[in-house]
Amino acid sequence: MGREGFVPLLLLLAAVAVASLAAAAEAATATSGDAAAIADLVKSLSLGGGGGDACDVVGIKCDSSGRVTGINLADKGLSGTLPASLSTLIALQSLQLQGNELTGAVPSLAGMDSLSVLALDDNKFSSLPDDFLKGLTSLTDLSMDHIPSLKAWNVPDALIDCAMLQNFSASNASIVGTLPAVLGNLTSLRQLRLSYNNLTGGLPAELSGMDALENLQLNGQQTLKLSGPLDVLASVKSLKVVWLQSNAFTGQIPDFSGLQLVDFDVRDNQLTGLVPVSLTQIPTLNRVVLSNNYLQGPKGNFTKNVSTKDVDAGNSYCSDDLGPCNPLVTTLLEVASGFGYPIKLAQSWVKSQPCDTNWFGVSCANGDVVSISLNNQSLTGMISPAFANLTKLERLSLANNNLSGVIPDALTLLPNLKYLDVSNNSLTGQVPGFKSSVKVLATGNRFGESGGDSGGGSSSSGSSSSSKSGGAPNSRSNAGMIIGILLAVILLVVCLGLFVHHRRKKNVDKFSPVSTKSPSAESEMMKIQVVGTNGNSYGSASAVPSELYSHVSSDSTNIANIFDSHGMQLPMNVLLNATNNFDENCILGRGGFGVVYKGTLNGKLVAVKRCDSGTMGTKGLQEFMAEIDVLRKVRHRHLVALLGYSTHGNERLLVYEFMSGGTLREHLCDLQQSGYTPLNWTQRMTIALDVARGIEYLHGLAQETFIHRDLKPSNILLDQDLRAKVSDFGLVKLAKDTDKSMMTRVAGTFGYLAPEYATTGKVTTKVDVYAYGVILMEMITGRKVLDDSLPEDETHLVTIFRRNMLDKEKFRKFVDPTLELSAEAWNSLLEVADLARHCTAREPHQRPDMCHCVNRLSSLVDQWKPSNIIDDDEGGTSEIGLHQQLEKWRCDDFTISDSDTFSTFSMSRKYH
Repeated sequence: MGREGFVPLLLLLAAVAVASLAAAAEAATATSGDAAAIADLVKSLSLGGGGGDACDVVGIKCDSSGRVTGINLADKGLSGTLPASLSTLIALQSLQLQGNELTGAVPSLAGMDSLSVLALDDNKFSSLPDDFLKGLTSLTDLSMDHIPSLKAWNVPDALIDCAMLQNFSASNASIVGTLPAVLGNLTSLRQLRLSYNNLTGGLPAELSGMDALENLQLNGQQTLKLSGPLDVLASVKSLKVVWLQSNAFTGQIPDFSGLQLVDFDVRDNQLTGLVPVSLTQIPTLNRVVLSNNYLQGPKGNFTKNVSTKDVDAGNSYCSDDLGPCNPLVTTLLEVASGFGYPIKLAQSWVKSQPCDTNWFGVSCANGDVVSISLNNQSLTGMISPAFANLTKLERLSLANNNLSGVIPDALTLLPNLKYLDVSNNSLTGQVPGFKSSVKVLATGNRFGESGGDSGGGSSSSGSSSSSKSGGAPNSRSNAGMIIGILLAVILLVVCLGLFVHHRRKKNVDKFSPVSTKSPSAESEMMKIQVVGTNGNSYGSASAVPSELYSHVSSDSTNIANIFDSHGMQLPMNVLLNATNNFDENCILGRGGFGVVYKGTLNGKLVAVKRCDSGTMGTKGLQEFMAEIDVLRKVRHRHLVALLGYSTHGNERLLVYEFMSGGTLREHLCDLQQSGYTPLNWTQRMTIALDVARGIEYLHGLAQETFIHRDLKPSNILLDQDLRAKVSDFGLVKLAKDTDKSMMTRVAGTFGYLAPEYATTGKVTTKVDVYAYGVILMEMITGRKVLDDSLPEDETHLVTIFRRNMLDKEKFRKFVDPTLELSAEAWNSLLEVADLARHCTAREPHQRPDMCHCVNRLSSLVDQWKPSNIIDDDEGGTSEIGLHQQLEKWRCDDFTISDSDTFSTFSMSRKYH
């Protein structure tokens, strides 16, 4: 080697030597720093041994380089304080100090990103540092039970740094305040035990994101108590142990379908409502404790797997055995459910015979309820349609509460009702048309213009809500004139009635099937197979909206009397009159089993589907009857309402409420054809929540479990305020409560079919959840689920949506360009996108239930307080606006097309 090559080699070796010496020096410095910290610990706690070498001290563990990685001094009976120099042990992985008598402040451990185990249990520490848990990114186990000497502290937001935390136990550790929302970020947390502290407030909604949580123990809070509902727990599908006893939780036990609970203890709370069937049938449940609440209804009939059961003491079941409640109790409990089962009613409504005991607010005569008075009780929730089952009810007083929603139309069917007082609440909608004999007090609510004018009936004169004038009776000086006018009117009505009856008879006799051949060119369809009305559950099949049947029609036929005598079945002459004898000018469209007409009943637009049984065949007739049977059982404000039906010879007719806002599909993907303006983000969120609530009702809140099977934007109808209702129940399946899944013929719409349903035919409620996730994706992107106009790898929305979520910039470009999003709205959109991703998971068990979707969206929608949506036709007087609207309806063009899988009709409206 020449001199020229030798010199660079020497320089290289020298550099390596210098680097090695520097590293050695640094290691020596670190080791000496660890030694100093251990020396401080030995001195502070009077530890023996070591001889100057930190790694020789009992309980100290070092790695090969001499760095301290573990301190285990558990159960040594040690006293003293911890030195601040512990924070310099940056290689420390485990610090176990439990079971001693250590005092003073816990030193700062911030930034010790190697620390994975921290155990401080059973000591006498006085306080925690302000930066407690900050920067502990590797922490997996944190236990600090039984340290009552600690100064009161809140669970810090720095907990969010501990993303790997699996076990967090701090029972009897002087914790105060509320459960922080950052808990929802701990997706690896399996055990959370914060019992015997002073926590207050409710369970944060963010708990629904804790996908790994198995053990939740929040029992025995001290002076202050945890409170509020338990609904969020139904979304934590990994839960096995739930201890919430000795708190102040209220509301109902949620539906735990799909959970593998082993131990459920909620004794000594203020829970009300019924024991859910879903809880009693959990196959893994081994221990259940429900005592000392205010639970009502029948006792829960738990499976034989439950070895420990304490459910009786302190509750208000209707029977000492497992049998059902009597019908009157069942009805009153349905009434209470509308109010959310308030505690005051749960405390009083405790026996099996309401009329044999003093149920608060309930008065009886001859063994039946004749009066309910619940004024000034701070009631919330809604007026349950189940009131309609109290057929002997004469007086109903609900004034001066905080009730929302609408006055159920079913109340107009009460044959003996004489007095209704709902004044000073927050009711909306319209006052239904009650009989003239009913005094209605309804002032002090938030009725719309038409609702407020339609019979407030709140004057002291007792005017009925069915009286449009709402004025007081005339004075005695005019009595003679009034009687004369009434006699003349009655005579005229009788004559007209005889004439109209003769004409109607001729019309009925010549009634014949019509051609159902569809037009050659059909626009995008809007389904009108529908179900439900406002409210959660009508108590009987006959309890249907009655505002269409509360007045005398133009042909002097009292539709209210017809309704009372025939239930939902309407005479043919009523529908003939509503559709102008099925005039061709009233045709909205034609389908495979008949024709849909636009009709008017007492000034209300309805859609009348006229089916010919000869054309329908056996399958169509079966679906016709099955649909009516389903519609009798499910009623909800976000499910479109069936108003009635009629049969005549081979004819089958269904009458639905008319939805004027079109379909969600028209507002998302067909703007050019429909002429609608793009929905803003607030409107889309509100619609998404409406749909979620409707499907949640079908899955778990109705009398039975129903699966829609064909949820898609064209089956979501909008009203004039852009509030959504789910329609088209031609494919609905009834699932057994014991097993909410079944094998069935695959039917539905491609793109919205869940993978397991399309391949195996097994249908569960998660089939609807998958379809709902697809709809959320369409609402976010403004794209169709299947679009053949796009490149082959982008035709399926679900695939490209999930792929783009991995890149925020790509995803932002993927969002519907018509959306103008603030920073707050963008954040909410990302949350909804994440929900859509979970809903469309390939495996059903990985998808949430609809109650989880409702909870997630509720917290987001409430941030905005959606603005009022003003119809384009508004702006003039109400009379002019109505005239213009009628003219527009006359010019509307509707079309209907056949369905390939079921006997439903589709209707769309196209503005010109």
